[in-house]
Amino acid sequence: MRGLNLLIVIYAVLCIVLGIYGAISAKEYFSLAGVLIGVLQFACLGWTRSNPRAGRIGSLVIAILVLGQFMPKFIKLGKWPAGVLSIASIILIIALLAGDFMAMSAKKRSV
Repeated sequence: MRGLNLLIVIYAVLCIVLGIYGAISAKEYFSLAGVLIGVLQFACLGWTRSNPRAGRIGSLVIAILVLGQFMPKFIKLGKWPAGVLSIASIILIIALLAGDFMAMSAKKRSV
């Protein structure tokens, strides 16, 4: 599961960097919401220390919300930052769901 934590860190840093990039280059200060998304991802990562499943579900929910925000923008406008976040969100969602299914499968086998 350390791989999932690394993936969450990469995703959070990507959100922060693209949020700052959007605020500076396009002068859209609403893009700083990406910084908030990254901070929330780091908070969920910290939450995985005490409750791994809840922390990863929190990360999953945030990634789904980000995908819902940026996928339509990418399809409509074709801007690359929205595409990067859409693809990164899809990768994170698939990895988190696969990790959850693998953990539940291992739990069922041990019972």
